[in-house]
Amino acid sequence: MLIAPISIGGLWASTHITDTDGFVDTLGPLAENQGLQDLVAEQVTASISDQLQVEDRIKAVTGDGLLSQLIPAEQLADKADQAIEDSALRVVQSDSFAATWQTALRSSHETTDRVFTEPDAGEIDQAGKLTFQLDDVLSGVTKTLSGIGIPGLPSVGNFSWTLDLVQQNALPALQKIYLMIQTLGPWGIYINAAVLLAGVVLAPRYFSKACLWLTVTTGLSYIALRTLIPDYVRERLLSHFSRELARGIFDQVSHGLSMALLVTAIVSGIIGVASVPLVRSYNRHQSMAQIQDR
Repeated sequence: MLIAPISIGGLWASTHITDTDGFVDTLGPLAENQGLQDLVAEQVTASISDQLQVEDRIKAVTGDGLLSQLIPAEQLADKADQAIEDSALRVVQSDSFAATWQTALRSSHETTDRVFTEPDAGEIDQAGKLTFQLDDVLSGVTKTLSGIGIPGLPSVGNFSWTLDLVQQNALPALQKIYLMIQTLGPWGIYINAAVLLAGVVLAPRYFSKACLWLTVTTGLSYIALRTLIPDYVRERLLSHFSRELARGIFDQVSHGLSMALLVTAIVSGIIGVASVPLVRSYNRHQSMAQIQDR
């Protein structure tokens, strides 16, 4: 019973973390997270500004003469940054961003799986990265900036932006966990169930206690998953995100596992309590049978 939470976690991870479709389904709803949308818009804005060399182009337009007084560089730069940010926000808040997000998740997981499982697939720092193709965004921004007086912007294509889903220094440890989940994750729950079934068959008088112990272990695991583990994960894997966003990512990823632990704790508790009279009756019957045998 003590390893039940581990076996439940292993089964959950094998269907939601190491499986590509499960991974996409688990993290897909994050596309609607406001904190994630703001982060993507902010970082895409900075990336596009650097790509187009907006500040240098503004200085080339205004210079140091009279024109710089008529058209202050700071004012033009503010308009440019606002135009880029508005374009980025429109993208991340649109319905199409969900599809873009899921495409990036799928591509990232497939790459990560190859890097983690195939020795010659590539460097480990290629894992855990989400890459977004944003050619349409860049094209729209270029047109908008030209309209507010910034000339000579290049018509560049193949513009992409990358987001690290987890910290790079955590990847070696994650690789070991990933491989362990792939090897043992799907089988742990069956082994645990077989042990429980064998215990019930060989020692049925302990059935109620086994169920109640299962309630305790899964219940405590649920509490830890909701209170202690999020801070640990944020420090070890998600410290490059804000606290609120890191918690949102963790809650989205762990929701299925926490519900599985909670349901297991409740069901096993009900069965354990309900079976107490039956187990006591069985024990009395066994005691009487032993006395008669003597």
